[in-house]
Amino acid sequence: VKRRGLDEAYLSSDAHKQDRETLRAWVLRSLLKPGVWGSGQDTLLAALRKAIREHGSAGFPVDQLEAAMAPLGKSLKFGGEEIDGLLDLQYGKPRTFVTLSLLYPKFSFESEVHVDHVFPQKLFYKKALGAAGVPSEQFDDYLALMNGLPNLQLLPGKVNIQKQAVMPRVWIDGLDSGSDSSQAAAHREAYLAEHDLHGVPESMVGFPEFYETRKARMRERLEGLLGVR
Repeated sequence: VKRRGLDEAYLSSDAHKQDRETLRAWVLRSLLKPGVWGSGQDTLLAALRKAIREHGSAGFPVDQLEAAMAPLGKSLKFGGEEIDGLLDLQYGKPRTFVTLSLLYPKFSFESEVHVDHVFPQKLFYKKALGAAGVPSEQFDDYLALMNGLPNLQLLPGKVNIQKQAVMPRVWIDGLDSGSDSSQAAAHREAYLAEHDLHGVPESMVGFPEFYETRKARMRERLEGLLGVR
């Protein structure tokens, strides 16, 4: 931004949209890759600054930045095991928010954004699981999945507070409930697709299957975003 003398128009101008997305994706990948911002930061920052000075006059020089990082052991290339590690992230871990931000970039961060449980935590109390028809021998299996990445999403803070312990199917069906039915249906379908939420069950009994299905969708999306094939 400094190198190009950009002003606040960069934040919203359509002319800069692709550049913003390229910059954002690079930052997120650098935060997801272990060790990039660990030791040797002075050397790394000097190399990045040189690449920006030499190649950043017309746009964010992502290729040149990554070329400068690789010889320093700071490659942003990801492998299958690293994808597995991201999919195993849990609620409250630092990289969980970053991973969700990369997967589902449809939010403005000008306001507070929360990491929300798709199936709320209150639904995993043993009493609630039993009332939902989940066999007692499966309670521990459900609890083990409660805080996993496939049961997490990003929501604006106010929306997250309003959602509370509502079943996700009920909450999704209520999106845009006051608008035209066809428009509301289109909005719900777009939301489901954008957040890999197709197939959300009406009952907790279907939660494990939904968890694994969404995990597979997340894996496919991450592999595409991080260049793993």
